[in-house]
Amino acid sequence: MEMTHAPHIQQPRHPRHRETVRRVLDGAVEFRHFAGFDQLFAPHAHDYPVIGLVREGHRLMECNRVRHRLGPGQLLALNAGDAHGCVQEGATPLVYDSLALLDFPDCPPFAGPIVEDTETIALMGDLAGLMQEPIIDEAHVEEELCLLIGLLAAHNEPETSDQTACGQATHSQSEGREHPSPANPAAPNPAAQAMAAYLREHASTTVRLEEVAAAAGLDKYRALRSFTAAFGLTPMRYLASLRVEAAREALAAGASCVDAAWAAGFSDQAHLTRAFKERLGMTPGFYQRAIAGADPADALASSPEQVRP
Repeated sequence: MEMTHAPHIQQPRHPRHRETVRRVLDGAVEFRHFAGFDQLFAPHAHDYPVIGLVREGHRLMECNRVRHRLGPGQLLALNAGDAHGCVQEGATPLVYDSLALLDFPDCPPFAGPIVEDTETIALMGDLAGLMQEPIIDEAHVEEELCLLIGLLAAHNEPETSDQTACGQATHSQSEGREHPSPANPAAPNPAAQAMAAYLREHASTTVRLEEVAAAAGLDKYRALRSFTAAFGLTPMRYLASLRVEAAREALAAGASCVDAAWAAGFSDQAHLTRAFKERLGMTPGFYQRAIAGADPADALASSPEQVRP
C-alpha cells in the first residue's frame, strides 16, 4: 500500500530527554512516557492498537493519508494496521504518554484516530498516572484500561441509555465520588447483579475481570459498561469497598492490620491502607485504636501515617 509522508519539520536538538517504558498484565500492555524532543517517525503501521495522549507540545501526524495536528490534551487512538507517521512541531518539548495493546486479541475497533471526548481523555490521564506509580496495581490498571477501550469503541456504536448512564457514572468516579447513586435503581440489571454476587462470593480471593464478566456471560468491555451503569462503580472499585468493609470488621475484632489485609483479600497492608483511607478517611491503624477507646488525639499522635498527605 502506498503511503504519503508526514510533512517534515526540522526538529531542534535538546540535551534533556526522559523516557520510561513499563510492561504490565504479563506483557500484554506496554506503557511509554516520553518527555523531550522526539524523532521523526516515517510512515509505518503496528499489528496492535495504540492509544496516546499529548500532555505538552505539538505533533504533526498523518494517519491513513489524512493529516492531523496534535496538541496538549488531545488523544490518539490507532487501530492495528493504521498507517501513520509523525514529527514533532515547534520548540516546546513534547510530553507524551502511550499504551501499546500488544496482546488484546478481542479489542474492538476504535473510532479514531483523534478523540475529543473529555471523559475518555481524562481516563487515559488517570491510567497513565497508575502506570507510573512505584507499585502498579495491575487489577486496577486492567479495569481502567478496559473502561478506556470500551469508551473508545463506544464512539463506533449508536449510544444507548446504558452507555450514557455508564459514562455519567465513570465521570463521577473521575471526580472522586466513590459512591454515586445507581444509574437506574428501579430496574436491576440481571447481568450486573450476577457480577456483584460473584464479587461478594470471591471478595477475599484474587479476582480477574474476565472471571467477573464470565459470571454474566459478557465480554469484559460490555461487562464493565453494564456493571458501572447499574452500580455507579466499576467492578474493582465495588470489590475494594467490599474488602474495606471486611477489613474494618476484622480490625474491630482485634486482628492486626497485616492479618486484616490478608483476610479481606488485599495483596498487602499498603493496598489496604490506601483503600481504607480513600473510603473511610482514616488509616486502618487509626481506626483500630479509635474503636478500642483511645483518645482521638492520642490515636492520631500514635498513627503518623494518618497525617501524611
